[in-house]
Amino acid sequence: MCYMPWSWHCNYKMFVQDSALASILLRPWPAALSAARFGRGGGDSSAIDQVRRVYITTAKDCMVKPEQQEAMIRRWPPGKVVAMDTDHSPFFSAPERLFQLIVKLL
Repeated sequence: MCYMPWSWHCNYKMFVQDSALASILLRPWPAALSAARFGRGGGDSSAIDQVRRVYITTAKDCMVKPEQQEAMIRRWPPGKVVAMDTDHSPFFSAPERLFQLIVKLL
């Protein structure tokens, strides 16, 4: 991706190309997941707390800033935190690296 300030046209072109590719590859997901809330626990572990989980931080995320990611991690601590130097959608921008990371974590 072009990061030169004078090359905004390059960024726009990349955005258009990425948007076109995303519209082909990405699929809808259940909206109910957006509203899902989990209890805070409080001594007793709920069933959801028994699920092994990993949080993958995304360093170049413009949707969920690093401090917001840290707040989510503090609110519901995962068993492990790993970082990727990607944007909000590593499954789109770095699918091979994400796949390798997930396989390594299994």
